[in-house]
Amino acid sequence: MKEEQNSSIKFLNLIYQNAEMGLIGIEVATKKVESEKIAKIIKEQKKEYEEFLEDAKKILIKYGAKEEEISKLKEISSKAMAEVMTMNKNDKEIAKLMMEGNQKGVLEITAELNQYEGSDDEIIDLAKRLLATEEHNREEFKQYL
Repeated sequence: MKEEQNSSIKFLNLIYQNAEMGLIGIEVATKKVESEKIAKIIKEQKKEYEEFLEDAKKILIKYGAKEEEISKLKEISSKAMAEVMTMNKNDKEIAKLMMEGNQKGVLEITAELNQYEGSDDEIIDLAKRLLATEEHNREEFKQYL
């Protein structure tokens, strides 16, 4: 039972951190994109990731656990890398980078979902919702390539 609980907490924290990473990319892209249409998509995605943070937190509380945020070093290096990758990029290139970030999230969540040994339907549903959101977000940017 303890092993399943630890697996659930670990998976919830991965979901939480996935949403945090999405927000880092969004924060940088928001400042760089010129198209109002793309900016609107990014703003909507920001709300989605913030909801995932809250939902993961609520479930973690049920487990008597606290969210594990990404390390400050990882946060700073991710922001710096995003800044460099978007430097002098046009909207098309930024849309492509956003798609690549979504794809990375899809791969990470899919792998963890396949390995998850717990049976908490609430966590499984949250992960599947995040997976669907990542896939949808990736598709939304295709029209701007």
